[in-house]
Amino acid sequence: MSDTPTPKLSKKQLKALAFKAKNSEKAAKQLEEVKVQKREEEELKAQQKPKKRKTRRGHHGKGKPSLRSGPRFILFVGNLPYDVNEKELKEHFKVGKPDVIRIRKDKGIAFMEFLTGNGHIQGRIDACLALHHSVMKNRKINVELTAGGGGNSQNRLGKIKTKNEKLLKERVEKIKKSKTKPAEKVSEEDESSTTATLEETGGIHPSRLALIEHGKH
Repeated sequence: MSDTPTPKLSKKQLKALAFKAKNSEKAAKQLEEVKVQKREEEELKAQQKPKKRKTRRGHHGKGKPSLRSGPRFILFVGNLPYDVNEKELKEHFKVGKPDVIRIRKDKGIAFMEFLTGNGHIQGRIDACLALHHSVMKNRKINVELTAGGGGNSQNRLGKIKTKNEKLLKERVEKIKKSKTKPAEKVSEEDESSTTATLEETGGIHPSRLALIEHGKH
């Protein structure tokens, strides 16, 4: 995996991507990731600039840490009903309590953001990923983990793979611990199957773990 920074898009490329996003779900995902990367870079620059902090009353003091500080975790939700609203999405994903929901009704997609300042990130994301292929208004929705950064660079794909593999490993551990017989161990064949799934998908589709869980029960 390359450690080279994700290449930035020129204004012309960004404009072209925004145009494609109107008719392409894939382009819409990529555009959202570019926006996330831009926000992260702007926040990093702001943090590096020395400045005096003041309260509303004008007294010097430290402000409260931003909920948006730290890495962003965003889930992509596809194949949504075109008439879905934010309230319905919050209700459907209430188990994971996403902090920010952005809906593209014209595309039937949405992005759910989880802020590190609210804690329990892994558990909340994992709960929402478990709703992959759940049904909303007779439509089977898709839930995938995405990452900031533009294009299909190795760096961007690596970020997604790292996040997804961590989530998948945690879920595998939970499955092992939930066995009725504590002494019973997951067979080498099952573990090999899990590893093969990770390698096959590149960690981009964590929802596939549902198939593994089903095969073990």
